[in-house]
Amino acid sequence: MYQASSPKRPEYAGYKEELSEGWMFGRMVDLSDGQWDTFRSHLPAFASLMFVYVAMNWVFRLVVVRRVSREFLQTPTKVRGFLPTLWFPFLFATVFAIILSGVSTVFILAFTGVNFILAKRFGGRRWAPVVFWVFNMAVLFANEYYKGYEFGRMLESLAWLDQWRGVLRRWDVTFNITMLRMMSFAMDYHWRVRQEDEASVRQIDALVANPKTEKDRVERSCFAQDYCFTNYWAYLLYPPLYLTGPIITFNNFVSQMRYPSPTISTRHTILYGLRLLASALLMELILHTVYCVAISKWAQWETFSAYEISLFGYMRLSFIWLKLLIIWRFARFWAMADGIDTVENMRRCMSNNYSLQQFWRDWHCSYNKWLVRYVYIPLGGRKTSTWNTFVIFTFVALWHDLTMRLLQWAWIIALLFLPEGLATWYFGKPRWTSKPYFRLLCSLGGTVNIMAMMIANLVGFGDEGVEKMLAKIFSRSGFAFLAVAYVILNMYLQVVFEWREYEYRKEYAAHEASAQWEMTDTAPRVPVTRSASDSPTLTKRQNRSGIGE
Repeated sequence: MYQASSPKRPEYAGYKEELSEGWMFGRMVDLSDGQWDTFRSHLPAFASLMFVYVAMNWVFRLVVVRRVSREFLQTPTKVRGFLPTLWFPFLFATVFAIILSGVSTVFILAFTGVNFILAKRFGGRRWAPVVFWVFNMAVLFANEYYKGYEFGRMLESLAWLDQWRGVLRRWDVTFNITMLRMMSFAMDYHWRVRQEDEASVRQIDALVANPKTEKDRVERSCFAQDYCFTNYWAYLLYPPLYLTGPIITFNNFVSQMRYPSPTISTRHTILYGLRLLASALLMELILHTVYCVAISKWAQWETFSAYEISLFGYMRLSFIWLKLLIIWRFARFWAMADGIDTVENMRRCMSNNYSLQQFWRDWHCSYNKWLVRYVYIPLGGRKTSTWNTFVIFTFVALWHDLTMRLLQWAWIIALLFLPEGLATWYFGKPRWTSKPYFRLLCSLGGTVNIMAMMIANLVGFGDEGVEKMLAKIFSRSGFAFLAVAYVILNMYLQVVFEWREYEYRKEYAAHEASAQWEMTDTAPRVPVTRSASDSPTLTKRQNRSGIGE
């Protein structure tokens, strides 16, 4: 890749205009990706804003919250409604939104306000989710169609307001993330009201205190008074997560504002910041040595070999993965510095996946969890997983962008789930998992999965010349390369399987140590019951490392 991106190559003159002045090795840097160029150029401003916000919020909590609301700090459950820990985020978020969107903030307020009214008015009724979904999808379509609602188009006399649309003129581009939070609030409140039909308010409220795990924070409802507009507004526009995520549910957000997460520590936050810095430096190294984005946009593949084209396609996808990882890690680092723990959006390297299901659990993980909670389970979960998958990926495509290309990508991905599901069902039986060559069968299927996922993602997120790229790879001249690549990927997957074995053994050891502590602690505890499936049997381990998972 370094040689293929060399200035000595004849192709260099064709895409040189896409490159910018660099600072490494005397080479140019590839900043032709607009999203990454914007984030990179504004990173000093984002870092300064992060420092100012975290410092001001820390001082506010130390000076104001501790003096004014000592009762809340001593017994958090006694204060319900607008939480003291949300006073400053509420004020800062309002100012932040006005600076970013200017007068367009009225549209944000209007849409979020209508969603709040619908949730409070219809929450608890069986058909309420339909109302929430229809409204929010209508907002997405309207935002895309009207491109941010220019005042001059509505009323000519208001055209002067379009000059005051803030720093982020196209507020509607990032509103897709806000829409997910709007649905989270509406559905969480809806389920809170529904719970009151099955249990007393006192029983529900008793579960709010002292959540032990993230699952408790997500699934346990808040106090009824907590579903107020001030908490809702602070949640929607929470500065660290407002523009990019990761997505956090309303229940989880309010729970952490009442009971800070024990997983957040100064040491852990600093180490995470160093990981973020290492990722950013790796990105700089790649963009100074491999011009995969510029070459992909140039899309003149005639002089490149099938081998080079395949590596460019792989690096293009790797760039997308690393770009999103850095952007989301910065947002998560900001939230951690403020005391809020969110999900790591990219839990596993893109190259460390062979299962389609695993890949989508680990790519934009918080969005995946949101889809499971608010779409997959309400539509029937595993009972309706066949058609459920098509519905989910259609929504994912429409949520990203209203283009036929993304719809094609979504349906290709949904179709790929079918053979993997069938293979999992058939080869996951003991007659296969007990065979000594089971791992080989897994690697054969996993390699096909890897190649299919790369093709599907190039179709969905590649550049305009992706058709030429794929045609060259699958030509007669590229057949030998594909055959060799298939063999090498099979060998690589054997290493990945062994790494999964190590992860499972480590996880199992930690689980056993935790269980041992539970049974030996002096405080009275409920005995831990285990089934045979908890032991690391051969079948269990193999199912974690193969297509029979």
